[in-house]
This record gives sequence, C-alpha cells and structure tokens, in this order.
Amino acid sequence: MVTTAGGGGTTPYRRRRPGGLSRSVIVDAGRRVAEREGLGAVTIRRVASDLSVAPMALYRHVADKRELVVTMLDDVARGLPILPDEGEPRELLALAFVGLRDHLAASPWAVEALRGGEIFGPAVLPHVERVLELLARSGLDERETVDAYWALWWFTFGHLSNLPAALPEGRRERMAQMTRTGTAGLPRVRRMGEMPLDEGAADRAFRAGLEALIEGLLPA
Repeated sequence: MVTTAGGGGTTPYRRRRPGGLSRSVIVDAGRRVAEREGLGAVTIRRVASDLSVAPMALYRHVADKRELVVTMLDDVARGLPILPDEGEPRELLALAFVGLRDHLAASPWAVEALRGGEIFGPAVLPHVERVLELLARSGLDERETVDAYWALWWFTFGHLSNLPAALPEGRRERMAQMTRTGTAGLPRVRRMGEMPLDEGAADRAFRAGLEALIEGLLPA
C-alpha cells in the first residue's frame, strides 16, 4: 500500500503492477464517474480514487482534467453509428443526425462537455467529413455546405440540451412555473401546457424538425 496526504488524513491506494494502469482504463473510469454523477464530478483526484491509485499516477497518461474529458469524448465518438455507403443524401443525412442524437442522448455528460463549444473528440471528424460530403453531393457549394452542417448540428444539439425538459420531472416543474406566472389571456399557451406529453413526443418533434430542416437546406 502507498498513502498520500489529503484533507484530514491519508488515503490508501493499492499498488498496481506495471502496465496495470493505462489511458483506456482511466477513460473508462472517468466515463463511469460522469455517467453516475455528471461531468462536474470528474476530476483527476476522483478518478484516481475510483481506480485506487495516487492522482500522480494519472498524470503519466493525461495532462489534466481537460485532456481527460477530451479523451472521454473521443471514446464516445468512436461509437457513433457508421452510415451505409450507398443511399440518397437526404435519407443518409437524416440517418446521420438521428444516430448522432441517439448516441449522445445516452451520455448526457458528453452533451454538457460539448456545450461550451471549446472541446470535442477528434474521433468525430470522419463523421463530420461524411456529412459534409453528403451535403456537397446534394448540390451545395462549399460555403452552403458548411452553413448547412452547422445548422443541422445546432438543431441537434439544441434538442439534446433540452431533453431533460421532456422528462416527467421537467414537465412538472414547467407546469408549476406556468401556474405561478399565470396564463390568463394566453389560451393557446395554457392548452399547450396542459397537453399530455407521451414518451415519443420528443422523438417525433426532433424527426419532424430534422426532416423539415434538411428539405429547406438542400436544393429541390
């Protein structure tokens, strides 16, 4: 056993055999922490504690928390669905962004990490390249292709960022706030708030919006 000073005492760490700690082991541990407790819980010290090693052991594999989170995002990006080689651009674009939405929705911490717009997982770049190729193949010029890509990404990311509002607890909070605020003179808003949201409502809204956006972006 080795110990490190911390707080009011010492924390025990189990010695690992050489090669027992690797970048992939650290990433897996970081993802487990993020999935259980959210991105804010991911720190070098916390991940080291979960792995029963000293924090300094992690610094041999990742420089800091930022690099750890980027590597975790990279791990998520490697699991993105692969698009078929053949197909109509419109159909493949819809498939790409539905797949992206579903994949990121399974890792809410990744959505939180991407919200700042500063970091991303480099392994996502082949996915981006394929989307750009599909947009260009649809007849858009280079500037239009880039603009269309960002429009599709921002639409998808906006949906992901608001998914918690579609959960029952999110809906209850909205209804309580609407009650406090009052909807007198706003009959359509009131009826919208009272309308029950079934489990598939968010998915239907996303797919309908995505289809409309793709149709609006691509040449007829």
